[in-house]
Amino acid sequence: MNEVKLEKRCYVLDTNVLIHNPESLFKFDEHFVFIAKTVLMELDHHKTGNRETARNAREVHRHLDSMIESAAFEEIRNGINLPNSEGKLVFQTFDSDETSDPDKEIINAIKYLEQHKDLVSDADFAIILVTKDINMRIRASVAGIQTEDYRHEKISKIADEDILGAGRVCLTKEYWAGEGVICEVLSPVSSDSQRLRYKITAPWVSSLLINCNIYSPEDDSGQHMNAIVTEVYDDYCIAETLNDYKTRHAVWGLHARSDEQSFALNLLNNPDIDFVSISGEAGSGKTLLSLASAFYQVFEQKNYDQIIVTRATVSLGKEIGFLPGEEWAKVGPWMGSVLDSIDYLCGNEERSGVEKTASRALMFSKIVMKSTTFMRGRSLAHKFFIIDEGQNLTPHEILSLISRSGEGTKVVVIGNLKQIDTPYLTSSTSGFSYVIDRMKNWEHSAHITLKHVERSRLATYIAESF
Repeated sequence: MNEVKLEKRCYVLDTNVLIHNPESLFKFDEHFVFIAKTVLMELDHHKTGNRETARNAREVHRHLDSMIESAAFEEIRNGINLPNSEGKLVFQTFDSDETSDPDKEIINAIKYLEQHKDLVSDADFAIILVTKDINMRIRASVAGIQTEDYRHEKISKIADEDILGAGRVCLTKEYWAGEGVICEVLSPVSSDSQRLRYKITAPWVSSLLINCNIYSPEDDSGQHMNAIVTEVYDDYCIAETLNDYKTRHAVWGLHARSDEQSFALNLLNNPDIDFVSISGEAGSGKTLLSLASAFYQVFEQKNYDQIIVTRATVSLGKEIGFLPGEEWAKVGPWMGSVLDSIDYLCGNEERSGVEKTASRALMFSKIVMKSTTFMRGRSLAHKFFIIDEGQNLTPHEILSLISRSGEGTKVVVIGNLKQIDTPYLTSSTSGFSYVIDRMKNWEHSAHITLKHVERSRLATYIAESF
């Protein structure tokens, strides 16, 4: 696609862009936003029902109505100023060639607009069609119209760490070498705790996120820092040392196999953190760590009274048809990763069959597996709530699930952006990416990306080589 050379632009929004994100009306800064007549008609067709498309269509109507209600006809004709922006909203007030094909009508309207730009502005501007419909972009390009996908929610790279952040910052020697960098040891977290607190004064601390992991490699004397940032200010931050789940501590009999896993267990076991997101490759331990922490806090710590696990029921391959039975019978086949993790946590090979069966029965007495379909309207208090396969949920779906959490509930969202099976979702438009980005500055939320695959050497090779 050729680059836009004109500084001012007029973005023509297709219906699918507005339905995908009703806020897209306000995402084009100082430029013009053009709405064709056929787009308004298509929005009207979509507005009825309870599906997300209907809700979003109605939201677009509300936005448009609020901007038009106090505007005179001449203002509407000349363009309505967009709120908090220098841009203008322009409606199609002229007639163009009508067809039975809505896409063709938009193309005809753009062709007319190219010949009568004075209807929008006296200054010259570029016209760009914004659509999520690939075929529409092809048709428009063939007709000589510049096109773009809607990219406001997109980020170019696909790696979980690049999109979501690692959740960890390595403080190399260069960090400590700057002028005015001071690390002071404060009093312990509590009188009976061996965990230390640090006050770090440095120009780079303001870029740290609350509840991120800061660590430094071991020096010649074997000393190193491994801490979580609890407070961030302009020129200093407060950090607390972490529990070592690799060698010193275990959770439900499970030791961490990497520094990332150890940090994940610190987040999962921290009662002050209400929302934890864990991303990583298949086999990195996301589900296993979450369940180990859940069982530990339900049975031993008594922090929660029940574990709830839900996930989107999206097939990897061809559908096999409807599943018989009640909800559990229908959801069970989708929960293979959860059941495998429970079997692993039931005990090692030295346990007898009876011991394993008893352990499994005990664990299942405190865990409930639900489909996302049946979660609307629920209120979950004092629960350890795990949302599995978060990458397959839309922003609306994942926010609806998280909003189910009541008093004393911890929410853990796990996912892998390389395993998106939902049509029309990408690594950057997934609800998993969306919610992590929105939660990253809240003091009671934290994120960690598990970079290492621990399942087997075969799984590690697949993750690193493909």
